[in-house]
Amino acid sequence: MQKKSYYFDTIDILRGFAAITVVVYHVIEIFQWSSFPTSWPWLWFRAGWMGVDLFFVISGFVVGLSAFSAIDRQGNTAFRNEFFTRRLARIVPLHYLTMLVFIAFISPQLLFQDLFTNLGSHLLFLHNLVPQLHGSINGSNWSLATEMQFYILMLLIAPWLRVERWWVIALVFLLMAWLWRAGVSAWVQPSEQSGVFPVFVAATQLPGMLDEFLVGLLLARLVRSDYGEKIFEKKCLNRVNLAILTAIFLYVTFNIYQSYGSYWDYPFMVIFWRSLLAFTFGLILLLFISLRLDVRVKKILFPFSYLGTISYGIYLWHLPVLLSLKTLNWIKPDVALVWCLVITCILASFSWHFFEKPFIDRFNEKMKIKN
Repeated sequence: MQKKSYYFDTIDILRGFAAITVVVYHVIEIFQWSSFPTSWPWLWFRAGWMGVDLFFVISGFVVGLSAFSAIDRQGNTAFRNEFFTRRLARIVPLHYLTMLVFIAFISPQLLFQDLFTNLGSHLLFLHNLVPQLHGSINGSNWSLATEMQFYILMLLIAPWLRVERWWVIALVFLLMAWLWRAGVSAWVQPSEQSGVFPVFVAATQLPGMLDEFLVGLLLARLVRSDYGEKIFEKKCLNRVNLAILTAIFLYVTFNIYQSYGSYWDYPFMVIFWRSLLAFTFGLILLLFISLRLDVRVKKILFPFSYLGTISYGIYLWHLPVLLSLKTLNWIKPDVALVWCLVITCILASFSWHFFEKPFIDRFNEKMKIKN
């Protein structure tokens, strides 16, 4: 029975990059920044919504490691209480705080427009299920509902995921994701008022995102296996070849996406392309977790790692900041981007040190007392 603790500090760099990617993307979209560069590497940010997909792959990996390690310590049933409480302590406090801030300062009209429906759905992490509720309070938090639903799924099937053959898990998750998105393509149609938004809402429900969580889960299985120990700890992984392979897949994945500008009009893109994206992000994650940084390099990369530490706050604070800046009609997109990044990072830093981390530390202390 494995009781090893797994920690990969390079993941924070990826988290920080994913969060900043989403911020830049929203600045481009909300300010209609048509002059934003269309050449590499800046072109990446025009599809910056992919940062959320990267978060899901990372989440599958981190949550998988957490659940599997908890099962190692406590067994197939007893792990559930600590595992789920730990996830709640991480995700709930800041979600609730930023919701209240958004209602009070950005959309106070929600106090008089179906407040209980909007608030209740967000409190229970059900707001991603209905287009009218999906983005009604701090729109970027739709992904938190999918995330929370994934946690609940892990409560039920983590013991099976821990021991089942990897190809069986892959087959089940891929088929569910493809069948779900095929159903969305067949039965959910764009509307005149909302465009493709209803299709997006339906396609990004938990069943439609299982392939992204799958990639992270399989990587979690890999690092815990004897083969994973061999390639990571004994340095049998050729990182140069892996980096080249990752670059090739990233180029191919992005170019396929660019070739179909109206993504939602092509059922085969809706059904299968996100699986290719998930695999590509899995290669990136594999490359990063294979890196071992010495103390000197860690000091140099600390600013990027710190962005990963506060990335959850960056993700939840940036839209209230951005929408506030949008009310200043004189502000230009490039100036808005700078101010948005600065203010968001300050808020995220404060909320991490004085709000989120105290909750997490209090939970950890309770767990130590119980154990």
